[in-house]
Amino acid sequence: MPQNIEALSGSCVAIPCSFTLGSGYESSLTASCKGIWRKGWRRVHVFDSSLTGTGLNTIQGNLTGNLQQKECTTILNDFTSYFNDYFCFRLECDNALKYNFPGRVTIDVTEYPSKPTLSPATVDVMEGTSVSLICSAAAPCPSLPPTLTWTPTLNDSVEDLQETPNQVITSLLNFTASHVHHGEKISCTALYKRQAGKSDKSSKTYLTVTVLYPPKNTSVSVSPSGSVVEGSSVTLTCNSNANPAVKNYTWYKINGTEAVTLGSGESFTLDSKASDSGEYCCEALHALGTEKATKAKLLLPKSSPPLQSSGVFMWPSKHLELTVQKWARFDCLNLARSLP
Repeated sequence: MPQNIEALSGSCVAIPCSFTLGSGYESSLTASCKGIWRKGWRRVHVFDSSLTGTGLNTIQGNLTGNLQQKECTTILNDFTSYFNDYFCFRLECDNALKYNFPGRVTIDVTEYPSKPTLSPATVDVMEGTSVSLICSAAAPCPSLPPTLTWTPTLNDSVEDLQETPNQVITSLLNFTASHVHHGEKISCTALYKRQAGKSDKSSKTYLTVTVLYPPKNTSVSVSPSGSVVEGSSVTLTCNSNANPAVKNYTWYKINGTEAVTLGSGESFTLDSKASDSGEYCCEALHALGTEKATKAKLLLPKSSPPLQSSGVFMWPSKHLELTVQKWARFDCLNLARSLP
């Protein structure tokens, strides 16, 4: 018999129980024997197996063990905090065998169920590792075991198991660790139904998954993203997703089939000359691997002839083609008098 059992108020509780007898008493174990549970230091009789079903017991229940086989396991129903105490077992038979067993069990009644436990308590793995999580919850009432639910399920296998001898319900979640699981909170919720129409109770525990993975989704961003005036700064930034975070980057300019190394660092700044136009690429360097970004094409304006701020701007040619920061409209005027 365990020393302590935690029971949920409004639910049943099972007391695992067995006993031994001194030599010479074996033959006294007959069908006439009954089991009695006594509460507290006053040894008040709260359950008598011979009164099962009569409604005369203080605590209703059922002795499920076979006394003739020295089994005295008992289920007591609709347990409340009023019965928070220790209990002792007494055996009575219609003969000389009557005995108060010295062992006792303390039953602690709680209004809320204890949190389930997760094993392992932490998940810190490499991407691609197979992970098995076990959620365990106390099941003090065999007829109303808790229902265990995983959130999220991770679209993988879930297997429910029951360990009756230990009064524990377990559920197994299997998944293969991916970078999308990094930082994910995985929770296990235990839902307990109670007796006599009382509302359900639940408890939850969770852990945060840590997954180590190489650079992914490496890309180049350009700032500013709009039009650029020649001579102003243009900053290229290399973005990459990895755990641990990427700290080393290398920059390249693509000249045909060749890649010319420009420098290192998360960002690279250009002075925005026309000769800087072209394709750029960065590479994220990481202890777990490397990844190159998709090429980024950078177009910078060419130098333009000076524009007159006011008056009429004249050009001897029939048309004018300019590369400027923004589109501008020019009207061609046919002057009446000849030009000098």
